[in-house]
Amino acid sequence: MTGMHLTYTSREVLPGVRHILDPLGVHLTLLTGTRGALLLDCGYGALDLKAYMDGLTDLPLTVLLSHGHHDHALGAMRFPETWMLEEDLPVFHQYTGVDQRRRVLERAGLYEAEAEGYLAARIPPPRALRTDLFDLGGLSARVIPAPGHTPGSLALYVPERRLLLLGDSWNPQTWLFFPEALPVRDYARTFKRLMTLPFEQALAPHHPDLLSREFLQRYHEGLTEEGFASAKPYPVAGYEQLPTRAFAPCPGALLVFRA
Repeated sequence: MTGMHLTYTSREVLPGVRHILDPLGVHLTLLTGTRGALLLDCGYGALDLKAYMDGLTDLPLTVLLSHGHHDHALGAMRFPETWMLEEDLPVFHQYTGVDQRRRVLERAGLYEAEAEGYLAARIPPPRALRTDLFDLGGLSARVIPAPGHTPGSLALYVPERRLLLLGDSWNPQTWLFFPEALPVRDYARTFKRLMTLPFEQALAPHHPDLLSREFLQRYHEGLTEEGFASAKPYPVAGYEQLPTRAFAPCPGALLVFRA
């Protein structure tokens, strides 16, 4: 296997808030206070994310996983300890094995020795999250259970920035068709609860920029029985064997769910 140039990039989108782009195309978010830092998600882990984080902060770092899918959780192999809601531990174990890692390697183009290490790396099992508030010093993060995309998905609310970190509860294409996803109406109830939070902006892992509350309000208002009934068959590349339907709750967003 030949090597290719991969690197993390990041930018500060709000004071103390960095949106980090994994080289394979998913975002992680770093919150930095005066006493500690918190990283939400680890990406694919093809590169040494811990080394990159060490270059961004020397504060004590807590690593949370928004859920257990491979594009958010495989990078946990780079850290001695991570945390997640225990409802998603089965998802984590299902999606971080050798089969998923081989799929990542097909995209990453790592050198042979790096690829072997990636396949063989042990991931310390994430610890079950028992706290719902992290005080980082001048910046805090409140854990919000957000079942839908997976049973144990979580979001984070950062009150000092009036910021909501959505995890995969919203993306330009929000996926609810995997076997572990909850029914679409359960997801809609979760999203309604997220909208009760007093946030003004939000970040999502598969979107590069801040989202306005107004945009997410329009999306929320589109999660209706009429919308669900209007959904059309929508084959997803790579998952054609799954029966999927889709509709747009608002312009610029697509919801794909099990037929």
